[in-house]
Amino acid sequence: MLLELKIKNLVLIEEAHLDLDNGFVVFTGETGAGKSLLVKAIKLLLGEKGGSNYIRPGAENGEIEALIWGGKELSKKLENIGYTPQEEIHVRRIISPKRQKTYVNGSPITLSELSYLTKDLIILTSQHEFYTLLHPEKQLEFLDQFLGLEPLLEKFKNLYNDYKNLLSQIKILEDKIAEAQLKKDFILFQINELEELNPDPEEENKLLKEREKLKNLSFLKENLHILISAFEENDNNLSQIISIFEKLSNFESGFKDYFSKIYSFYYEMKEIHRDLSSYLNQLPEDDTYLNEIEERLARYEKLKRKYKRDTHGLIELLKELKDEINLLDSGEEKYEKLKKKEEELKKELFDLAFQLSKKRVKGAPELQSLLKKELKDLGIEKAEFKIKVISKEPAIENLTSSGLEEVKFLFSPNPGIPLKPLEKIASGGELSRIFLACKSIMQDKTRAGTLIFDEVDTGIGGITAKKVAQKIKNLSKNYQILCITHLPQIAALADSHYVVEKKIEENKTQTKIEKVEGEDRLKEIARMLGDPDNLKLAKNFLQTTL
Repeated sequence: MLLELKIKNLVLIEEAHLDLDNGFVVFTGETGAGKSLLVKAIKLLLGEKGGSNYIRPGAENGEIEALIWGGKELSKKLENIGYTPQEEIHVRRIISPKRQKTYVNGSPITLSELSYLTKDLIILTSQHEFYTLLHPEKQLEFLDQFLGLEPLLEKFKNLYNDYKNLLSQIKILEDKIAEAQLKKDFILFQINELEELNPDPEEENKLLKEREKLKNLSFLKENLHILISAFEENDNNLSQIISIFEKLSNFESGFKDYFSKIYSFYYEMKEIHRDLSSYLNQLPEDDTYLNEIEERLARYEKLKRKYKRDTHGLIELLKELKDEINLLDSGEEKYEKLKKKEEELKKELFDLAFQLSKKRVKGAPELQSLLKKELKDLGIEKAEFKIKVISKEPAIENLTSSGLEEVKFLFSPNPGIPLKPLEKIASGGELSRIFLACKSIMQDKTRAGTLIFDEVDTGIGGITAKKVAQKIKNLSKNYQILCITHLPQIAALADSHYVVEKKIEENKTQTKIEKVEGEDRLKEIARMLGDPDNLKLAKNFLQTTL
């Protein structure tokens, strides 16, 4: 419910502050006074985008504030998007030429989040909303809401989405299997080629080192022989040096350190000598094995160039190719499981679809009867109204996310005129009354909130206007109703009355929104009746209307 509304520097509105009551609230004024600005302000509260064209000329920015009560439903929505749960929110929108800022309870919020919070709390109806009734899917949605089928329909839609996702999985798997089947021989050739190589990075590195060794075999042997000979020649000299240091150490402690170091060095040299001899003995007699290594490395290079991967990449490729081949075996098994699941889901879908069909066909006449009664109350007394439920053949290609049904609202405004689809026959005035009839029927099934009527009085007058007014008045028992109207019959039944006026002050045009009571209200009703100075006429009109 909209508790408070503040508007500042919005187009022609310099400043307006409305404390809004429960019940039936009307806004009246001359054509062009600026009533549409009120609608614009509310649209901005509902998350519509704004621009610099909304800012009052000469002002730096425009601003709209509102206090909205939404109860536990609003509290839950706030929690869902990460804000502190509260049953009431303060919304503030600042529109400037460069950027816009939006706050809820002092915290920044996006327009999509604002739209989510205010959805269903404040419902703005206009000619555009009335014309949504012309869409068959909206007509079906209205029938389902009236029959309370939302839980069953939600279950069906979830299952329908699961079914569609499953079909997508099956199609992807079918494509993969078909592709793998076509490529099977080529894949097997690739696998064989890679398995013959059996790529191994460690082996490749080892072969590269071995190749370098064999290419330089003569150089290695020649220098190893020189080293070994040098070690052997120095062996006797080192032995003699060690013996002398050992004798000297008996006379001077400093010689003991030298003896220890030389002794350790001597045996390290012996160890190196043994290692060099062992390495020399392990070298091949010649480089015959070099050809085998070159051939093996050439196979590595060939496949790396062919597949544009390094050795690690070849290992990964082999795994990928084997997975593709395995898909032909495991894929067929998985495919059969998915097809079985498809049949199971299809059966469940049709079970739910048949439940929906049965309830829709059975419940449509009740809604049809209520709508005819409501339209009679609204002055369309001779109208015929029929809800045609068209159930399609129970084939999977006929199934939609709403089931198997199409709904058509058929209408005839006068006797002798055949029933035709609503979109082909209803006038704007008739459509607005049909919309009002729908809202009246659903008021006990809908959460209380704010319902805003703009242009609901299009194409009506006289006794019909009075009936429409009474219907809106009845709606205000369950909703807070804000109604923009030109009709005195509607304004007369309001609990609160605001006048929208365009005034020129100091060469500036401004739109003022002021609450009127007592004599001021009588003056506005008199103006609407076409005799602005006849307050007696207005008073009598109010008395007879009420």
